[in-house]
Amino acid sequence: MTDASQGGRWRREPLIPFALAGALLFGLFALAGEGEGEGGALDRRVVVTAATQGRIAEQQQRRLGREPSPEELDAAIREWADAELLYREARALELDRGDPIVRRRLLQKMQFVLEEEEAVAEPSDERLAEWIAAHADRFEQAPRVALTHVFLAAPARQREAPEAELTRLEQALAEGADPSTLGEAFVLGQELEAKSAVDLNRQFGQKFGDAVLALEDDGRWHRLRSLYGWHLVHVDERFPGRLAGVDEVRSQAREGVMAEARERARVEALDRLRARYEIVVEGD
Repeated sequence: MTDASQGGRWRREPLIPFALAGALLFGLFALAGEGEGEGGALDRRVVVTAATQGRIAEQQQRRLGREPSPEELDAAIREWADAELLYREARALELDRGDPIVRRRLLQKMQFVLEEEEAVAEPSDERLAEWIAAHADRFEQAPRVALTHVFLAAPARQREAPEAELTRLEQALAEGADPSTLGEAFVLGQELEAKSAVDLNRQFGQKFGDAVLALEDDGRWHRLRSLYGWHLVHVDERFPGRLAGVDEVRSQAREGVMAEARERARVEALDRLRARYEIVVEGD
């Protein structure tokens, strides 16, 4: 293939213009291993090492979902080389100076380097439990109740209780009647397990859950009004509020522990860097 025909193929490649433009903003520099020579002089020899070629091939395989063809791999390697030489020219022209986008990107990368400078050990269950306890406000489980209710439908605008029917149901329950044979069918069922006040408020209407949690454990059936009508409610079991266990919130706790460890590593590394610099604020 002649230089001219090869150049024409390059111009027809749809990815080439984007690669060249993106290079100026360091968009394609993740694989760049080679750069300026010693003393900051521009190194005009771009070497695509075997390791870099391997990484380019892996990138192409992920992008394409298959092994790249020799032609596709060759094009990707040439795109990388173009990005690298443009990167070096941009650095030589100091195009990175005074550019807030470049500055922000470099700051982000450096912060990542500082966070990863020291390997963060996988937290033990004991450490996770300590972290959960230190953030109890995020992991406390509210008190819950299991209940059975007998339902009588009533329009929301009807505030007066159907006294005769409720009294009849209460009498039947007091005499040992099976609750499942009384009242009307309810969409959520007659027996509800381990519900918090928030759960019940959401399902039955504002304040219903608070009223249920406030009921006395006297074994009686209590009248309560919901959005849907009237209920005779019996508290079957109570579950006191508690702190969530490690297995229940493992992923959230692990992420919290690791995030704090990375932040500590970043702060410590930044302190070490500050010790190597003199910061002068003009006018002070």
